Amino acid sequence: MVLLTPLAAALAYSTLASAEPVQYCPVEDICYQVAVPSSSASSDSGNIYLQLRAPTSYSWVAFGTGSAMADSNIFVMYQDGAGNVTVSPRTGRGHTMPRFNSMTQLELLEGSGLANGNETMIANVRCGNCGSWAGGSMSLASSGSDWIAAWKEGSAIDSKQTDAAIQYHTAHDQWTFDLTQGTVADDANPYVGVRQFDNNNRGVGRGSFADPRTLILGHGIIMAVVMVIMYPLGSALMPLFGKWILHASWQFLAFLLMWAGFGLGIVASQRIRLDFNSTHTILGTVVVCLMVVQPVLGWVHHQYFVKHQRRGLVSHAHIWYGRALLVMGVVNGGLGLQLADASRTFFVVYEVLAAIIFAIYIASAVFGELRRTRRSWQPKNF
Repeated sequence: MVLLTPLAAALAYSTLASAEPVQYCPVEDICYQVAVPSSSASSDSGNIYLQLRAPTSYSWVAFGTGSAMADSNIFVMYQDGAGNVTVSPRTGRGHTMPRFNSMTQLELLEGSGLANGNETMIANVRCGNCGSWAGGSMSLASSGSDWIAAWKEGSAIDSKQTDAAIQYHTAHDQWTFDLTQGTVADDANPYVGVRQFDNNNRGVGRGSFADPRTLILGHGIIMAVVMVIMYPLGSALMPLFGKWILHASWQFLAFLLMWAGFGLGIVASQRIRLDFNSTHTILGTVVVCLMVVQPVLGWVHHQYFVKHQRRGLVSHAHIWYGRALLVMGVVNGGLGLQLADASRTFFVVYEVLAAIIFAIYIASAVFGELRRTRRSWQPKNF
């Protein structure tokens, strides 16, 4: 047993020496790392090492401890305007700008600055008292440590001031780190001479791995296809071909896709905490919910027409109710592009496509009315 003790110690040290910081990348090329020296993990106090990495196309990126912004110990990175980065320790205060916290012991380490042809900003940081802060504490040996992050796309802040004003985040995320997997042997900068620029998640116990930008893009594409293309063309099928089953089948498919797109929008809005704080989300929810009535009106209209061989009040309600919802849906799509800060190219493509489909729909409606009028003047056989 005496001989086994040095062997066990050697194996333990070898394991620690080969360990690497845990890492979480909520979106491509934005990554956060944490390393805990074995001495800090065993005493549950002392230094920990952090890394923030993001493209310079972001105004700022940040991550912090806890499951919510309130009372979180937050670290914000932005460019300092002189080829380096500024790391600002801040205390979360809910849904307001975090306030600079001078009590946090941070040191910017070797390897920090702009890299990868000035396209990436990196902050390697030592924190001397991150195990506890005014708003809370965390175990440095936790296998389920809560962390949050946020980021803002836009122009560089270019400030060396640690209390520089930052704009409201573009998106945010929350996850847990298994700090036992990020335990390293030495109490020294673990980010020098190691691999960089990988987007692999390591030591993540729970996280949201869907990029909110991907969710928003998918939502926008699906809803644009449904509102600008499928619903109007489905409406045009009836006057053009007079086949109610073709019309109903097409619109039902569009109806299902609409709910899929709406679901992506809900998830995306929750991820970036947009919720019902914009006209786009409110109007979109109203349109989608009101659209539930349209299939019911269509079925009642069909039953009435089969029985009476002519349109009734419910028929006109079905037609004009649908047209009103289509207009609202297309307008809301434009509001969505505006909310997403889309380029002018997207606006032009959206407007041109909507105009073309609108022209096709009007032409089909006129054609249908002319054909219906012509048939009503034909002599009936008795």
